[in-house]
Amino acid sequence: MRLKLLLSTIFFFGCTSLNLEELPLYYQKVSSHYEKILEKNPQNLDLRLKLAKFYYQFKDYQKAKGHFLKIKDQLKEAKILLAKTYVHLKEYTLALEIFEELKEFDDNEYLFLYAKTLEKKNLFLRAIKLYEKVKSPFKKEAQKRIKEIGIKFEEGVPLYIKKLLEEKKEFLSKIKKEEAVYLLINEKIEIKENNTSISEIHIIKKILKEKGKELGEIQISYDSTYERVELEFARTITKEGKVIYAGKKNIRDVSKYLNYPLYSNVRAFIISMPLVEVGSILEYKIKIYSSKLVNEDDFTFIYRIKESIPIVRAIFKLIVPLKREVKFKFLNQNYAQGIGLSPQIEEKENKKIICWKFENLEAFITENKMPPLSKVIPAVLISSFHNWQEIYQWWHNLFKDKLTLSKKIKNFLEELIKDCKTDLERAKKIYEFCAKDIRYVAVEYGEGGHEPHYAEEIFWNRYGDCKDQTVLLVSLLREAGLSAYPVLIPTQEVYPISEDFASLNFNHAIAVIKIDDKLVFMDPTASTTSFGDLPLSDQEREVLVFFDEGYKILTTPLIKENQVTYQTQIYLKENEDAKIQRKIITSGFFSSFQRFYFKYTHPEKIKENIEKRITEISPSSRLIDYEIKNIDDFDKSPILKYSFFTKKFLTPAKDLRIMPLLKDVEIDYAYAGKEKRDFPLEFEGIFKKISKIKIFLSSNLKVKYIAPLREVKNDYFSFKREIKYEKDLIDIYTEFAIKRRFIELENYPEFKKDLEKVFYFLREKIILEKNETQEKGL
Repeated sequence: MRLKLLLSTIFFFGCTSLNLEELPLYYQKVSSHYEKILEKNPQNLDLRLKLAKFYYQFKDYQKAKGHFLKIKDQLKEAKILLAKTYVHLKEYTLALEIFEELKEFDDNEYLFLYAKTLEKKNLFLRAIKLYEKVKSPFKKEAQKRIKEIGIKFEEGVPLYIKKLLEEKKEFLSKIKKEEAVYLLINEKIEIKENNTSISEIHIIKKILKEKGKELGEIQISYDSTYERVELEFARTITKEGKVIYAGKKNIRDVSKYLNYPLYSNVRAFIISMPLVEVGSILEYKIKIYSSKLVNEDDFTFIYRIKESIPIVRAIFKLIVPLKREVKFKFLNQNYAQGIGLSPQIEEKENKKIICWKFENLEAFITENKMPPLSKVIPAVLISSFHNWQEIYQWWHNLFKDKLTLSKKIKNFLEELIKDCKTDLERAKKIYEFCAKDIRYVAVEYGEGGHEPHYAEEIFWNRYGDCKDQTVLLVSLLREAGLSAYPVLIPTQEVYPISEDFASLNFNHAIAVIKIDDKLVFMDPTASTTSFGDLPLSDQEREVLVFFDEGYKILTTPLIKENQVTYQTQIYLKENEDAKIQRKIITSGFFSSFQRFYFKYTHPEKIKENIEKRITEISPSSRLIDYEIKNIDDFDKSPILKYSFFTKKFLTPAKDLRIMPLLKDVEIDYAYAGKEKRDFPLEFEGIFKKISKIKIFLSSNLKVKYIAPLREVKNDYFSFKREIKYEKDLIDIYTEFAIKRRFIELENYPEFKKDLEKVFYFLREKIILEKNETQEKGL
């Protein structure tokens, strides 16, 4: 009887009429008692509704939800309360479905929660309209939500911005051609005694051209496991001097990898600045709180000094406990002429403050065919690591227990390699499984944390980022009895590491295997790269290898066996129509590119591109057929074969006929396009392009002119074109081979001069003429 009285009291008068000390005990007794009754009489809708409401009032929303779900189709009140429950459980999509079905009615809690759901689903205008209808006791909170969502207006440009604009008037007058300018980049990172950190970012930028409006979208990536982002303010100052603050409707905090639950901690904090137009100033301040440093008490930062738009003033301040040792190193100093790189260091209140300040930095202007920015933009590399052994020990501890495999996976592995006779075959088979069958999630190393997931998880999920795919590959190779090790690597886009400065500036993870005392590097994220090859961005990079007995800094190989060969046969008819057969064979990175293109491009698009190519050779071409071979076979080169028919293939010039050029050995004119370069020149890699063309002449055509042997040889490349003519056959062989990946500035003039010769030779054409005897006989 006491329980029935208690249940009625709670339902009709609320919890506050009870002795608070008795609540937990009575809550347990009441819920247990009525759950038992419902088990015996599950069709009692009234009792189930009362019990669900009882759970709801006690904020036990999961249990309330279970009961509301069972009666929502019979009782409208249950459906209303279910929608409210979903909001409390942050299941906004499910809540919105019910709210949209039931629409609005006079219930202030319902209206408030409906508006909150709309806000969470980024339907801000509708949310504001609903919040405006909410009355007590939710009115105050509703009004607060309206203010946070909406845009706030003020008048007047802040004094410190006015002063900066006035002080830097001369510099600003020189950069009017730029799309935008950073008036201020003020960054401060403080490392606390308890090994947490706070990063503060204050940015002011002015939009100068239409393209600069793209800077109105601001994105801050962070790891929600240990970091949180706090926006102090974001505002736009119009050219008329009005100040408009970004509201909540301008802000998103979203998962960067929504489709991959393993990386749901990687988030993007996005601000869409309001009223961005030419002449406006954008300003925002953000704090990022981190509860954990990389190695509990270590850190690495890279501060890039120049950006693609000018910087009026840049300040970077690092604050550490007084006894904390910090090292820094300057990168690409030869491109920092006139810039003072040394910091100011002071000690204050048991803290060491290291500050870099830069003024009037011009925009970094890129150049065609230049090296990666990591090789040319000056930067400061900052690290608290004493030596590489610390980094080795830390990351070795993070991955070593992730390599274990279950019996099911071991059985799978045994089946996978059962037909392999040698270690090389086993390694290749396992690598190809990881590269082809494990989807790569392009989460940069460190972005989602430094600790890999278990190999077991990656195997069953069939997806992983670079460090996870590497851990799976290493674990499978080791289980097969092979010596395999993880590798951390800064790819070409990232500043390199060096033996004398321990730092954590890695953006990728790969693996290495030792076979017959030779090391073979493997990148399992490269789904179309053969075993023994590496993607271009991985080549010639200093890397940290995690051997069992300790680390080594090694250099990945520069792979030189990269070749594309074009084989063409042209059959000319007497009416100058032609049938043409083409075959394209690739190796090295050309094969990787081809495989990727063929695997991930729709067949109709491939056909369309072939048709486009043949019309470039001759406008009236018609594709006959095409064939693609060896897409998935890493042991063989991918091959594309196609044939086509074209009308009037030759270009007429009275009685002469000019053979159209086949641009097989294409070389970008940009490689020699400037008289003087600002940066070294970079080719994609070491490679060779070969074209073999056989032209079968009809009996009414003969050769009038063919160029003699053309050769250019130097330290940077070699070129050869040889044309042979015998009877009715013209045989053309063209070869262009790059010997060096980079051409330094002092070598550019000689390189340019020789390459221009090649461009000239490639334009030379074959001239034919009509056979007079045949003509008269027609």
